[in-house]
Amino acid sequence: MTDEAARPLLDGDSRPGSLHPFPSPKDGKTPSLTYQEPRPYELSDESAPLLVRRDDDEFLGYGGTDPRQRRTSDLSRRSLSSDPSLKKRRGKIRWPIFCAVISILAVTAILVFAFIAPAAVREYVKDATVFNPTSVSIESTTATGVRARVQGNLILDAQRIKKRPVRDLGRFVTWIGREVETGEAEVEVNLPEYGNVLVGTVSLPPLNINIQNGHVNHVDFIADLVAGDVEGVRSLALDWLDGRLGHVRVAGRATMHLQSGLLDLGTQTITDSIVLQEGDLPPVPTVNVTDFIVHDADTPGDEGAMVVDASVTAMIQSPFSLSIPPLGFTVLVPNCSPGDPYITVAGAMTEGFPVTPSKPTLINVSALIRGLSDDLTKSCPGEKSSPLDLLVKSYVHGRGTTVYVRGADAPSLDTPGWIVDILKSVTVSFQFTGHTFDNLVRNFTMSDVHFSLPDPLAEPDSPESRPTVSALVKVLIGLPKEVGLEFDVPRIRANADVLYLNRKVGVLDLNKWQPVNSTLLEDVDGTPAVLVDFAIKDAPLRVTDDDVLTDLLQDLIFSGKIIKLNVTANVDAEVSTGLGILTVREIPAEGEVIVKPPYGGSLDEFKPQIESLKLSDTSASSLLVETKVNVTNPTPYAAAIPLIDFVMLFNGSTVAHLTAKNAQITPGSNSGLHVDLLWSPLSFDGPSGASAGRDLLSQYISGSNTTVTIRTHAKSIPALPGLGRALSRLSLDVQIPRIPVPQAPGHEPDAGNGSMGFIQGATMHLWSSTAEFTLSSPFPNTTIEITSIDAQAFYQAESEEAEVGSIDYRIPFPVPPGLSVTPRLPVDLKLGGIGYDALRRALGSSLQLDAVAKVGVQIQHYRDWVVYHGKGIKAKVKL
Repeated sequence: MTDEAARPLLDGDSRPGSLHPFPSPKDGKTPSLTYQEPRPYELSDESAPLLVRRDDDEFLGYGGTDPRQRRTSDLSRRSLSSDPSLKKRRGKIRWPIFCAVISILAVTAILVFAFIAPAAVREYVKDATVFNPTSVSIESTTATGVRARVQGNLILDAQRIKKRPVRDLGRFVTWIGREVETGEAEVEVNLPEYGNVLVGTVSLPPLNINIQNGHVNHVDFIADLVAGDVEGVRSLALDWLDGRLGHVRVAGRATMHLQSGLLDLGTQTITDSIVLQEGDLPPVPTVNVTDFIVHDADTPGDEGAMVVDASVTAMIQSPFSLSIPPLGFTVLVPNCSPGDPYITVAGAMTEGFPVTPSKPTLINVSALIRGLSDDLTKSCPGEKSSPLDLLVKSYVHGRGTTVYVRGADAPSLDTPGWIVDILKSVTVSFQFTGHTFDNLVRNFTMSDVHFSLPDPLAEPDSPESRPTVSALVKVLIGLPKEVGLEFDVPRIRANADVLYLNRKVGVLDLNKWQPVNSTLLEDVDGTPAVLVDFAIKDAPLRVTDDDVLTDLLQDLIFSGKIIKLNVTANVDAEVSTGLGILTVREIPAEGEVIVKPPYGGSLDEFKPQIESLKLSDTSASSLLVETKVNVTNPTPYAAAIPLIDFVMLFNGSTVAHLTAKNAQITPGSNSGLHVDLLWSPLSFDGPSGASAGRDLLSQYISGSNTTVTIRTHAKSIPALPGLGRALSRLSLDVQIPRIPVPQAPGHEPDAGNGSMGFIQGATMHLWSSTAEFTLSSPFPNTTIEITSIDAQAFYQAESEEAEVGSIDYRIPFPVPPGLSVTPRLPVDLKLGGIGYDALRRALGSSLQLDAVAKVGVQIQHYRDWVVYHGKGIKAKVKL
């Protein structure tokens, strides 16, 4: 062979890795294959050949030898060429050897290219091909699929091949072939793990590809994609949406006609599959509602319907740009139970929108609600709430709310049917966070408040044992800006928690429907609002913490503080819209009620006055006095009191009980309130109580400003013993009002001396040393009996020198109702004193005397004694 024929096709030293099938000249051992580590791949430009020729190298495996062996051969040839005999012998054997070599090479080429090369070349092409898409976009949709434009760079990179024989043979063959032309091809994509369902087919146009190593082919072609089995795609989509798609295997099968130059390679079928792991799959898009508004439909034929317009942004991780045509959907909500079919509430549609890689997609959605089905509004079995109630409750509490979206007929004829078929077969859950109605109540006022105590005969802790509240309520409710509906609120009901200083006082029960008036208006800040006013009638108030109520009353009544009550409620409302009347349940509402103390908290503003007294039952140590009391209620609140009982204490001892029955207290003046006084100091507190009772009566009838303590107890409100015990920590000090008594003609009691007017006058008879007194009894129908008198009279001062005289009388005498005159009582005059001198000087006229008397009293069965201190008693002096 000549030097040109022996010149190598591939440079073994310059390649990334080289196989050396010949022995090393150093050891001369049997030939072996050795692999040298490849150098990093550097992509040549398009003009660089795939297979590099070097004139000073030889292609190993095609007759190449070691350079030292070649020099030895050259020397041998020179020595032989000088020998004529050798030249003759070489000429004789050259052609037979040449023919043999040619035959062997032909057989070898046939074997390589017919049997070995196709498999190796296919492996080379499969592993070395690299396609980098630069742009993939959906040009348009078709009736059967989509038309996509694909742009990118296709390269055969030999460095990706690990097996050197395959790499060398592939480089050689592709260098020989240089270019391959493909005819129109059909690619089928299947899912082996889903019953080998056909996802779709792709029609590829003819392509002309340079297959030399490192050559960059800029491709730009249009491909038609045709959708396959919709049900199969549906199963894959559901697993992806539910997060169950850990991986998926995708198999492809392409059939195409290949030709390289004049060589027709025939029709070839290529199959391959790849496994996409979870990280390779696009995530489910994250959807955010950026704008949301509800309003009445204004299109003809949709009167009474409701429209929901929303703008949604979604990050759709699409590898290519596409344009989505208008789509139609059905919106569904959950039913009572998870296994029940979803309930259709609205039809929705989207406008066409583009999807751009790595950019958020804006989608405008419009939903039309024409009516509310019975399945949506009727109560769930065994429950009070309906599916609509559950949906609204979840939304207004700001929790995650789930609706379901399913494909429906498209709103446009341009939308391909295959898209509609796929969307109809898939139901997607759509969760969004509700709108918390914080600060929903802008203003909350209560007027004409009326409190009613419970029935005294009611069982404790029963519904009848609760106090009730009646009032006129006005509530200004701020509406979300998203609501643009015309609606009315005919009725509401609620359970309201009443809190003081963040502690719960009780629960105001408004479970009965209350008729209301509602007015849509604009608030001061321009936001929409609705003013709701209604009257609550006898709403039960269940006190849950007696101690908190005690603190409230302490601050309000006794400390004179302005208190703030927080009212939090769950409101049920009937809402009348174009869709009809629907009930929205458990809407959270919150407001404040400012309560001012009665005229600064001064109890004197109540101004209690005794209108009349009437004696009732008596015993030896007790008596019952029925009174009528006039009071002024300075608060704006009214109260109905069927029965309430207080204990009255003096000097720390219980002396009496005060019981009010069937009292109706209104703001302002109240007259004729019935209050019973049960006087029984001995039975209530023993001897100490009896002593305190005498001191109280003595001070009272003597005209002193007497203050007693009023306090509740466990039986103050029979149906609410706990409340009575809690309020017993509060003590109300009240000055006993004056008892009105009949006045004698010409008698004008001196308001400055504190006289009650029981003794309206006296007449002293000097000659007989007797005295008679004009008395006024406060009991209109009862005669009081004086059993004994031990008294002393003084002039100007209670001293021995100023003593006028004394009375010691043990004969009982009656004091009838009204004005009466006592019998003449013997007086032991003290002669020679300044009092006697004043008495003599006043003969024929009068003077004012002071008196101290221990008086025994009997009122029917009741017997006791008191000490009377009288000042400024006008006494006439007669001979």
